[in-house]
Amino acid sequence: MSETLTIRDGTSEDLATIVQIEKKSFDDPFTLDLFVTLLESFPEGFRVYMVREKVVGYCITYPMKRQRAVVIASIAVLPEFRHRGIGKSLMEDAISLSKKYHAAGIVDKLVLQVAEDNSSARSLYSRFGFENRSLIRNYYGRRKHGIEMELDLER
Repeated sequence: MSETLTIRDGTSEDLATIVQIEKKSFDDPFTLDLFVTLLESFPEGFRVYMVREKVVGYCITYPMKRQRAVVIASIAVLPEFRHRGIGKSLMEDAISLSKKYHAAGIVDKLVLQVAEDNSSARSLYSRFGFENRSLIRNYYGRRKHGIEMELDLER
């Protein structure tokens, strides 16, 4: 029996589940209020991954026109659903959305920040062509550095 797998636009009804995934994924999770703001400000970039009828992952992006970039604000998958290609599918979806904005002449790159010690995420991003741009000291707290990574959409 195969599972029904879908990526769709997120809605306000998904917010409670997204907050729970965020809490299970990060030491310093985003708040519900921040997710509400992200959903209201750029609903097109608020995407969820469904297994059957359940949200098991999400990727949230938004454009920063002055920097000619799409930013991945947060991407996460429930721990029990990791290593199944869901993160990869969400990244492909985010890249596809970013390329639409690139084709319209609005952005040139896709950027994200990742914990320096999150080697599995950094490896995933590198496979998509993201390159390290800068070290962000204490980004995730004292002695918890982040790395800004960037994907050039011209390629």
